[in-house]
Amino acid sequence: MPKAAAKATTMLAPILELDRLPAFSPEPHAIATDGRQLWVSSKTTRRIDVIDRDAFEKVGEIDPPGMPWGMAYCDGVLAMTCGETSDDTRIIRRYTREGGFAPNGTPCPEDTGSHLACYEGQLLLAQWYNKRLLLLDDAGEVVRRYDAPHGIAGVGVVNAIACILGTDDEDAGDYWITRIDLSDPSSKPQDIALVPFRARGLAWDGNTWWTNHREADQIVAFVLPS
Repeated sequence: MPKAAAKATTMLAPILELDRLPAFSPEPHAIATDGRQLWVSSKTTRRIDVIDRDAFEKVGEIDPPGMPWGMAYCDGVLAMTCGETSDDTRIIRRYTREGGFAPNGTPCPEDTGSHLACYEGQLLLAQWYNKRLLLLDDAGEVVRRYDAPHGIAGVGVVNAIACILGTDDEDAGDYWITRIDLSDPSSKPQDIALVPFRARGLAWDGNTWWTNHREADQIVAFVLPS
C-alpha cells in the first residue's frame, strides 16, 4: 500500500459497537431491517431468520429459492439477490409477509450483484468485484451508476447518502465504511470509518447500523464515529 494511503487509513476512527448478539443460524451474511424486524440470511442454511429487533428473538424463517447474498427492505417489500441453480445465477426476488414470493424474479445486470439498498423507492444493487452501485428501475434496467473505491460487502442508504461496507482484500485486508452522495453525481467517495473485522451486510434501522461478523456467528449493532 502506498505510504499516503496507509497514513489516511490509520487516521480513520473505528465504528462504535453498541452490541454483539449471537446469530440464530451459522454464518450470517446479508441483513435488512424495517426498523422493527431484522432479516438475516445464513450462508450455511441458505435461509433467512426473521428476528424481532427489540426483543432479539427469532419469530420466523423464510425459505428463498436460492442463497440470499443481499437484502433490503424497500416500500413494504423484502428484496433479495438470490444465487440460484448450480451456476449461482443472480436473480432479484421480492417477498411480502402477505403474499410470499412474487412469481417472477429480475435477473441482475451482467448476472452480477449481491448486496442491496433502497433509494427513493428503487433498488440500489452492489456489484462487489466491479466496485459499482447500480440504481435499477422496476424492470431491472440500470438508471444510474456509481463507482466505489473498494469491493462492496454491504450497502445502506440514509436520505441520499449511501454508506458502503468495503474492502480491497476480503480475506486479509482492512474494511471501511465509505460515504457516497447519491444526489450529486460529481461527488467523490469518502472513507469515513474503519471496521475492525470481516463484516458482511449493512442495514440502517433509523437509529443504528447493523452488520454481521460472519466467522464469529454474530450480529453487530454500531454507530459511526462523530
